[in-house]
Amino acid sequence: MRSDLKTKLTRIASVLAFGLAAALPAAAAEPAAAPGLVLGDPAPAFDLPTIDGRHVTLESLRGKTVVINVWATWCPPCQEETANLIKAYDQNAGSDVVFMGVDSTETAPLVKAFAAAKNIKFLETVDTHQTFAKAYHVKYFPTTYVIGPDGVLRMVYIDVLTPKLVTQFIADARAGRNSHLSSPLQEKVDALLAPGKYAFTADAAHVTAATERFQKAVAQVNDMIDNSDPVAGNPIDVPRTEAEENLLRTRAIAAMKPIATTRARKITLDLLEGDASEYEGRHADALHAYTAAHTLDPKNEDALSGMSFAAARLKDYPVEIRADEELAALEPKSVAAFVDLGVQSGSAKQFAVSRRAFDRAVALAAVNADAPRAKARDIRMLAWAHLYYGRMEAKAGDIPAARRQFADATRITLRLPKTDPRYTIYLEQAQEETVALDIRSMSRASTALSFAPWTGPQLPGSSPDTAKYRLVVTGKPGQSIHLHALGLPKGWIASFCTDRICAPLQVATTLPDSGVKVIEFQVVPPEPKLLRKVPSVRVTVTDGKSTASARTLALR
Repeated sequence: MRSDLKTKLTRIASVLAFGLAAALPAAAAEPAAAPGLVLGDPAPAFDLPTIDGRHVTLESLRGKTVVINVWATWCPPCQEETANLIKAYDQNAGSDVVFMGVDSTETAPLVKAFAAAKNIKFLETVDTHQTFAKAYHVKYFPTTYVIGPDGVLRMVYIDVLTPKLVTQFIADARAGRNSHLSSPLQEKVDALLAPGKYAFTADAAHVTAATERFQKAVAQVNDMIDNSDPVAGNPIDVPRTEAEENLLRTRAIAAMKPIATTRARKITLDLLEGDASEYEGRHADALHAYTAAHTLDPKNEDALSGMSFAAARLKDYPVEIRADEELAALEPKSVAAFVDLGVQSGSAKQFAVSRRAFDRAVALAAVNADAPRAKARDIRMLAWAHLYYGRMEAKAGDIPAARRQFADATRITLRLPKTDPRYTIYLEQAQEETVALDIRSMSRASTALSFAPWTGPQLPGSSPDTAKYRLVVTGKPGQSIHLHALGLPKGWIASFCTDRICAPLQVATTLPDSGVKVIEFQVVPPEPKLLRKVPSVRVTVTDGKSTASARTLALR
């Protein structure tokens, strides 16, 4: 992949067309938080719809410290950070501190399902037209912006947040100062990127050698970012680091131009110029540079990746898809390459191309996942492919096909050990996506429900010797509903746990303002050993006007 892509952080998957941004000055008193954003400058205005139909503006929050977290349900680091963000909110929120989430790639129903499942209490908004993403130059998920009571941008942080970091950022913003992130790992990064270490002068051999050392240093820095651990006190300031990289990159470009007389040097220069243009938000220039490198070396993966990314920002879907197809052809057994092609062609509404790519991805992943000695990673890849396939079908409007893909994602994920880092994330994502489909497709007066294995903390009254499921009911806010469990064998008990109370066989409750209710549903055997084979049980939900039902998923 291109040198400036970070594997730990998640690049925006949807197409966001950013405007032009100012280049980094050769020497700046305050490093750019992102191209076009400078710490200490007024934060860009915004007006965002909340998931419950209201609006929130920056002006309406004047006088408060604002913590804005940009995230997505499909982003694993965002999932990892959610618990920390909720804890930080519980510790810091008040009359003068506001937390809000911004999702720029998904719909309100999906965000609403996720927020309900996680019991998120702070504001959640959807950036439907990417106006926030453009104004704030969002490149990675998760990204957090902290704005002081005076409306001044005080911090941009890219990576998984910790409550300690949030508390520090809030204190700095309240005091009217920019946050400065320091850690032993950041010191190593700064040392690697110290301008004095790279003399892009003298003859062609010395310039080429200095450029190669710089490229190796960037690769080392990327490894450090991938392995950084904010929880252990070793965070990295990604915006500052990228600014340091681009300062050196700009100097390398100036030195390489006069000596780019060989094919290899021309390719190096083209890739450097593409990376610099992309960093500065000049996507047309970036695409031109990457295309030039691709012309010289049609199999150069960095050039193709750059073309795909820049074309996506420009909404040049034919070029983007062609680059993705060539990348997939270079890696005919790469599940990730075909998933990426499926995602991008789906974004371009070329659903036939997308389905062919996803079918190929699923087939490739299934060969490895179904092998006699399949590894957990192979099973994860198959579940991951089904998740993204389902999202594409939802975008295409084929709701039954989307449901089948999400059900397959759940079925495959259940083959993973419960200790696997993706077990909980993929189960929850599959159900949240299904709940979002329920919200989209139901009428205001109807209710719907879905099951998935329980992945959250145990509620009061829970027993360890039970099969637990996450039951999600969607319907009209404020609607009274009744849940009934039917068809269990003699001696078995079904229990509904909601609002800190558990009730056997049936329960009455009320849907909250979100219209989404998460309930822990337990199936209790007469003897613990019988848990090896959980019987089928039907659950019905009645709202006085309609009845919906579902069967539990069998657990191994």
